[in-house]
Amino acid sequence: EEVVGQKLLAEKRTAAKGRSVSAASLESDGFTKALSPPLLGDESYNADDIFEAGRLNSAAALSPRTKLMYPEVAAGTFDHPTVKPIMTGVVNVGICLTSLGVCAAYLDFLAHTIPQVLDLGRGFGELQATLAVLPVMLVLVLLRTFKVLSFTAVLGDVAVTSALLAVIVYGFATQEINLGLPFINTKEVVKFVGAVSFLFAIHIVVLPILHASRNPESFGKNIRSSFTFITGLNAIFGFLAYALFADDVQPAVTDNLDGGTSATKATLDAVKILLCVDLLFTVPFVFVAGREIVERAVLNQFKDGERTPSVMHIRNFVRVGLLGCVVAICFGVPCFGDMVNLVGGVVNATMGFILPPILKLKLFPGMSLAAKCAHVAISAFGVAALVLTLIFTVEDLADPDHSC
Repeated sequence: EEVVGQKLLAEKRTAAKGRSVSAASLESDGFTKALSPPLLGDESYNADDIFEAGRLNSAAALSPRTKLMYPEVAAGTFDHPTVKPIMTGVVNVGICLTSLGVCAAYLDFLAHTIPQVLDLGRGFGELQATLAVLPVMLVLVLLRTFKVLSFTAVLGDVAVTSALLAVIVYGFATQEINLGLPFINTKEVVKFVGAVSFLFAIHIVVLPILHASRNPESFGKNIRSSFTFITGLNAIFGFLAYALFADDVQPAVTDNLDGGTSATKATLDAVKILLCVDLLFTVPFVFVAGREIVERAVLNQFKDGERTPSVMHIRNFVRVGLLGCVVAICFGVPCFGDMVNLVGGVVNATMGFILPPILKLKLFPGMSLAAKCAHVAISAFGVAALVLTLIFTVEDLADPDHSC
């Protein structure tokens, strides 16, 4: 992001044909208006000082610049006028699909879990649960500010921690740990890749988090420590859940919490409800990434004078329409596990494994041969994950005996 930001700024100054270009003149041509917030400075810029042997020259004086998001980084990496809009479109579509797909996965989980907990009989199933949840989701996606949802940060930590502990405690109480299981279950490797990508290939939110950080200079250290901790925690939890439940482990592991005394069942149901509430209030935060792209595209079709009186109605119409897309996706792929595989193995694999190495290879042509081979291998892994996940998930969806 930093390299592309400096590259774009240098291109603007170079286009001025040697004249010193101020932030004000750059703003007048729409550069800062297109990429907000504007943080350009007044200093003259020398494009030759930015790059040395294909790398960012850290010794060069870098003036303040516009903060970029994933679509702008992808477009700014390339110079060809045809490639730029293509890359922007690919990333925008990827962000929208990720946003809507994750929301649909959460809705799948809610529709599957709520009837289990409430146990209202056959008359209240996944369809009824979906219809019951929709009004709340509609209110959440129509919110103009997330300040009212600030409490969900603590709620999320409590809900996820409670669910992890409940699964492990219940597993040890009702099962015997089996250390004789094969280390790798070859039949489930593809699903594993989809789930891991769903959890960790979160590239669409990395730059927004970076730009919102109070201390961006410590972002790299913080994200490395966070990913290390979360990876270790997930690895331990995955190992224990597999050793305890073996082949009976469910796509949503909370489905394994289904027995015991009435007190135990009430406790486990409380954990499930807490997790459902957490996911429900997480929806607007995930929904906003794709919604902003679509809203901006729709509003750009109107002249300022035409859209000003009805801008709120246009935004509401877009949000309701996108929520309808989420519901349609949920009914099209009703199984939580299948949705996770599709979003993680197809969309997140593209956004996290395929595109980033391509962008870096283009930005840093002077990297070593070993580094180039490593980046190509990462992209190849992403392509393989995409193709295999898509094939196996479609086969599962087409199987009449396939169950969630």
